[in-house]
Amino acid sequence: MCPRDRGLCFLILALVLQSLSVFGQNLPYIACPKIFEYLEYQGQYIGHIQVVLDSSLVENVVSVEFSQRGRPPTYSGELNFLENEESLSYRLRNGELINYRVDFPTPGVVPKLIKVAVNGETLCQANQYNPPSVKLYLSRTLRTSVPLSARPQDIPFRQRPPINLNPEPAQRPQPLPQRPQQLPSPIPRPQQTPPQPPRPQPLPQPTQPMTSTNPPTIRRVNNAPQTIGQLRTVCGREKPIQTAFIHFGEVVQQGQFPWMVALLERIGNEYSFTCGGTLISARTVISAAHCFRFGSKSLSADRTVVSLGRNSLDIFSPGELQGVSELVLHQQYDVNTFTDADLALLQLTNQVQFTDYIKPICLWNDNYLLDLPSGHKSYVAGWGEDEHGNKNTRLAKMTSTDIITQTECRGNLTFENVRFVTSNTICASNAKASGPCSGDSGGGLMLEEQDIWMLRGVVSSGQRTSKGCDLTKPVIYTDVARHIDWLLRTMWF
Repeated sequence: MCPRDRGLCFLILALVLQSLSVFGQNLPYIACPKIFEYLEYQGQYIGHIQVVLDSSLVENVVSVEFSQRGRPPTYSGELNFLENEESLSYRLRNGELINYRVDFPTPGVVPKLIKVAVNGETLCQANQYNPPSVKLYLSRTLRTSVPLSARPQDIPFRQRPPINLNPEPAQRPQPLPQRPQQLPSPIPRPQQTPPQPPRPQPLPQPTQPMTSTNPPTIRRVNNAPQTIGQLRTVCGREKPIQTAFIHFGEVVQQGQFPWMVALLERIGNEYSFTCGGTLISARTVISAAHCFRFGSKSLSADRTVVSLGRNSLDIFSPGELQGVSELVLHQQYDVNTFTDADLALLQLTNQVQFTDYIKPICLWNDNYLLDLPSGHKSYVAGWGEDEHGNKNTRLAKMTSTDIITQTECRGNLTFENVRFVTSNTICASNAKASGPCSGDSGGGLMLEEQDIWMLRGVVSSGQRTSKGCDLTKPVIYTDVARHIDWLLRTMWF
């Protein structure tokens, strides 16, 4: 985000642009130089696209195609906006160019642009490379809640929001490691992404986690609930959402599921996405134990950062970052039968202020069913691997999924995997084969009861094949309701 001083913003932009240069040698031919250009920043090539969108439309879709020599990469790249929301809104209303950044999938390999289209209309086109080569397809949709066809009075140029040519770089997924045959396995967190070019602005810093040499003063919120009874008066309520509630890998809207959090690992000055989690009080997040301890994996509290109030993994978007002062794994967690008690509680360094975008989900109590019938509707959301093989998505996605009985669950698993279904787990499945995948571990299995949302499970284990997640098979969740006594005894307010 830019400082409020617009003059300083443009000075920063000018300095950033000085660090970007175009190299004409060894770059592919550009069919539409007025729309597209290659830029080089700190030794990495990116693409820069500028197009005008239709302000009368609720959705504008920009799609691009590239041709790359060689074999298909495991990741197609990413097309992102180079504007913050204020700048996008202004430029769309006033018919100005919208800026996009293209991150290419393979370091050192610059693909050739062969097509740019806006809302299905081709703006430029070129021939693709001869075989062996592959096409890369990317698109980005700009959605507005209402048409922006009404043009405001002209605003002086000095007041126009500047663009930022260096947003959070796209994460480049790595190939999935070969897994042993004894599935299921915990739905893993992504591998660490390769180093990205340095950013021109400092990273937002979470509140420092507590250490023995530097105990912080805890920031307390005056109206934060101090008991489970007080929590029930505020938990589980969503901000009203204007968009339709569609459940097939649909993007989570800002204000939906305000209890969803992303867990990040601090690596130097970088943050790497690891798992999902759920806010259950002003100071407690619940996630999966295997996100922190499994095999050689060991993630400590002081290297864990919690992102709250965002549907995006972009930490420069509005939201909050919190450090973790204490990490508690369920005492019965066992890596050999991890699904039975795959639970971790994270104590935030400070209490959070509840808003429309940061709010806890309700916990199970005796007013709700303990044994759910087959077909009972539930919901799951996260930033994990998508159907295209991307290790995680920039925006969270959600889907509905149906509870199935333990008998049905076991009947759909191999003999070796039946042991992961225990009296402390709950299974769910989706007829459309949509659901959680790698990177969604620790996220919540959510039920909506009389307009109040309740946490019922934590994503623990799914089935994998050589081609990715097999969502025709049940997903196993650790049943939070079966561990409610431990949870209430351990959590913080």
